[in-house]
Amino acid sequence: MILAVETATTGFLLARLGAEARRRWSRMLAEHELAPHHFAVLMSLDTAGPAHQQRVSDMIGVDPRNTVALVDLLHRRGLVARGVDAADRRRTVLSLTGPGAELLGRLREQVETVEAAMLAGLPEPDRRALHDLLSRLAATV
Repeated sequence: MILAVETATTGFLLARLGAEARRRWSRMLAEHELAPHHFAVLMSLDTAGPAHQQRVSDMIGVDPRNTVALVDLLHRRGLVARGVDAADRRRTVLSLTGPGAELLGRLREQVETVEAAMLAGLPEPDRRALHDLLSRLAATV
């Protein structure tokens, strides 16, 4: 429980709840020997389709040098494939593999469970409104 929630700033509440959400997500993902950024890579490739490694870095908000290590683990586990861009052989194209898509589907189910627990204190219309507000805010930051 957060102390003095009615007097806390919005930024403090976002930070506190974000930390709690990250803790819960990290614990769930650790069961699969993954971290939140691994999940972000899988989601971005599922959403965007095959993409250059630089684009994936931009989509997940991670320095390209750090993306290499994330992709290395996913590639070793057969969740992501690496290829060479036919138009520019210096660029690496990443794509989600069948096992990667399968795992992502299972992870999304578990994410729904984690989110439901986090948002249990809100009725469904408030959950949708919160998601909408956070989406709009994220688009402006």
